[in-house]
Amino acid sequence: MPGLDVSGVTKRFGEREVLRGLDLNLRPGQTYGLLGSNGAGKTTAMNIITGLLDQDEGTVTLEGAPLNADARAVVGVVPQEVALYHHLTCRENLRFFGSIYRLRGSALGRRVDAVIELCQLEEYADTPVSSLSGGWRHRVNIAVGMVHQPKVLLLDEPTTGQDIEARYRLWSVIRSLRDQDTAVLLSTHMMEEAEAVCDRVGILHRGRIEREGTLDELYATIPAAEMAEVETDDPSALERRAGELGLGLRRYGGKLTVLLPERSTLSDVVARLGRVPIRSLALRPVGLQHVFFDVVGSRV
Repeated sequence: MPGLDVSGVTKRFGEREVLRGLDLNLRPGQTYGLLGSNGAGKTTAMNIITGLLDQDEGTVTLEGAPLNADARAVVGVVPQEVALYHHLTCRENLRFFGSIYRLRGSALGRRVDAVIELCQLEEYADTPVSSLSGGWRHRVNIAVGMVHQPKVLLLDEPTTGQDIEARYRLWSVIRSLRDQDTAVLLSTHMMEEAEAVCDRVGILHRGRIEREGTLDELYATIPAAEMAEVETDDPSALERRAGELGLGLRRYGGKLTVLLPERSTLSDVVARLGRVPIRSLALRPVGLQHVFFDVVGSRV
């Protein structure tokens, strides 16, 4: 099915190349996570797709056509910072932004009511935004981005700085957009967020997608059935023993991790490591954080 296609997009700021041939594809009803460290180019990519920046090379198309001003009318944007009129109520904000997209009369009213219900804003619909907590303001921010029922919704790190309860509420809203057949492009640096809401994830590193796929496809790129995180006072002994056993060894997020070819028990791992002095040991399933660190090169 046709959707949003970004092909070969390059962007330079002076001699600095922020995006280097960026490619990604987004289809209706799909949530795509653009995962990367701060400074990886996520916001630059978002700004190019929304038309705030021009790319130096490459193309951005929606349903096979260039993403010009008319096409962008069916794109919703939710920036990192809350972009609302704080003296207006939630409903008034939605009506105002809906009118910008040329919604009028009963059609505007029906759409505002629908978004209030979808985002579970009924309790605060007639409350000034200035009276809301940060988490609820972010929820209204998302509602504004989708008031005109866009085909594509762009979310630029929407839960940054939010507490866990607010994040969970926002994730619930994002997941509900699948039923609206809305395509969602979510930029984030949070592994948990990508795993919670995304159908596909692209890991952006040094200006291009270095690894991409469903979560299961990404997990399968790590040659292990399970990960053993080991704290030891003698890392060189652990490295030697892993080599003797033919086991991979990585440093993920500062933790030495042994890649196990099959699921094991703690006692079995201790026995296999032999005389390696172990202060603590934990078994973990392969997760997105392991794939991410594998891509960015954080390893032994």
